[in-house]
Amino acid sequence: MHCSSYYPNYYSIDDVMVTQERIQCLTLREVYQMGFLDSSQKLEHLEKNVQLELPLWYLLLQDERNAFVKINIPDIFTAAYKEIYKADASYVELGKLNKFYYELGMYITKFEAEDGLAEMLFDAAQKRVSAIKDMCNNVSSENLIDNKNLEHLECILYEVGSRSHKMYSDWLQEKSVNIKSTELVTNHRKRKRDILDDDESESQPSQRLST
Repeated sequence: MHCSSYYPNYYSIDDVMVTQERIQCLTLREVYQMGFLDSSQKLEHLEKNVQLELPLWYLLLQDERNAFVKINIPDIFTAAYKEIYKADASYVELGKLNKFYYELGMYITKFEAEDGLAEMLFDAAQKRVSAIKDMCNNVSSENLIDNKNLEHLECILYEVGSRSHKMYSDWLQEKSVNIKSTELVTNHRKRKRDILDDDESESQPSQRLST
């Protein structure tokens, strides 16, 4: 199932895969009966100031007003990459950084105090869409290439754009053929009328003479 926005599609397979991503975080206080979350320790309770990785879906469940963990923003969403995007976002291999880069980034913005990450995602997407558009316009009419620079959402845009471009090209070609066929028929009818007119003009003098 492909969709441009997962929320509130609870049963989206893509959304399930995104929220399975494990995020590094730090416990802010002792959490009772949750020691099993830290696989490195066999304790009943989860102690304070413990570094561990938790799936994103679990972190989304906590109450922001009473949070028990603080997440560490993944490196791929830090200011260092913002500078890389400013240089040339189209050359970044987002698919290798994370298959669901944009979707994961939108979830991570929930845990960021400022809007720097949201702005970075928007700027990167805006610059990369232009490159994807050029790729769609120059794609082979026979095959859709598998570009590893693209992440999941970009692959969907590329596939849809490529197919749309091919359909448009096919339509133009078909329209051109139809126009040529119409011109041939029109020219044929015109020549036929000219021949008939010539025949009539030649027969008229003969009729006057006979009279």
